[in-house]
Amino acid sequence: MTSRFFLTKALLLLALGGLPMLALACRAPAGETGGKGKKNKDGKDEDEDHKVKPPPPRPIEHERVVRALEGEVAGLKRALAEGKASARTGLINAHEHLYEIKHLERYLPAARQAGIAATVFVASPQFTIMGSGDKGEPMMSDNFATILEAKKLYPTEVIPFCTLDPHDADKLERLKRHVAEGCLGLKLYSGHSNFFKDHGPFDAPGMDEVYSYLEETQLPVNWHVNLAKFMSEFQTVIEKHPKMNLMVPHYGVVFWSPKGPALEQLKTLMRAHKNLLVDTSLGTREILLNGMASMEPALDDFRAFFLEFQDQIVWGTDSVVTGNQEKTPGWYAKVIWATRDQLEKDVFSTELAAGYSKYYQKGRDGEGRYQGLALPPEVLQKVQVDNARRWLKLK
Repeated sequence: MTSRFFLTKALLLLALGGLPMLALACRAPAGETGGKGKKNKDGKDEDEDHKVKPPPPRPIEHERVVRALEGEVAGLKRALAEGKASARTGLINAHEHLYEIKHLERYLPAARQAGIAATVFVASPQFTIMGSGDKGEPMMSDNFATILEAKKLYPTEVIPFCTLDPHDADKLERLKRHVAEGCLGLKLYSGHSNFFKDHGPFDAPGMDEVYSYLEETQLPVNWHVNLAKFMSEFQTVIEKHPKMNLMVPHYGVVFWSPKGPALEQLKTLMRAHKNLLVDTSLGTREILLNGMASMEPALDDFRAFFLEFQDQIVWGTDSVVTGNQEKTPGWYAKVIWATRDQLEKDVFSTELAAGYSKYYQKGRDGEGRYQGLALPPEVLQKVQVDNARRWLKLK
């Protein structure tokens, strides 16, 4: 009785004030993508990550305690702040990656708590998941098979997307096989700065037939395109194939320079192509925090962007679901709520950017505060639910 009282009291104290020791997270393994975006001529680029030093091993019992406590603290803090896990439910997370099925044990509890009804998991090559290695087959198909198995276990919560290598001579037939197996959408990486050399150009031999197939079937497409770099090539494709059911993630990677020409070009493109969508994901770890900071000076511009294109934006997290030790249920909860709060609140805080976090940005306050967009409820309903359901053709 006494020990239970003190444990409950301790957890409540943690929920109210937090302890730096619980916020300390292990470094990402060398084999997983993460870290700050490298700088290019225009500043930071979401496309490019660097490896970070692996952590020393720690006892599994210690890991279990940390995971359990962090999950309970995250739940208590949210319950105390809002009275329940999420005031809004039925959300669709339109952009995630998955390494192994067992890693869903970490992501799904946080997703459910945040009101997420279903998540799109896009198939990934080894380079995307591990930060190095091949950028094509066989892992593209192997990872898709993993996501299909996850769909069997969680039929209402997993939406499987396959992918393809533009230089695979069998790509169209492979895509058709994947669709027959249960693929509900296609992920393309050819417009990613780290992939263009291997997957480009956009008009690689045989891709015209793929684009025509996508127009005919209306299969949802998540095509990563850095519009600041590849706008001309992208325009050429969509002008030739204007009926593709297409979504470009990360605002087309224009959020790093919101006052630059790329955002205005994106607006022009979206006005001309009403079936062209973007998602709100920024990236993982420091890329997420640096991205939110980059958007702050242009919040009025982005708020106007959401109001004008409220029918052409979907919400996503892109945290990359893996077995990395820091990626506990509590960590996923922090990422999910940071991406939600940026859209929903005028001012919000995230422990990911707090003074004791390894992601703390020098010069910012130690509470991890950011300015958000505070979008109207009717716009949030479209961005977080309705638009994704229409794009994905969900009943």
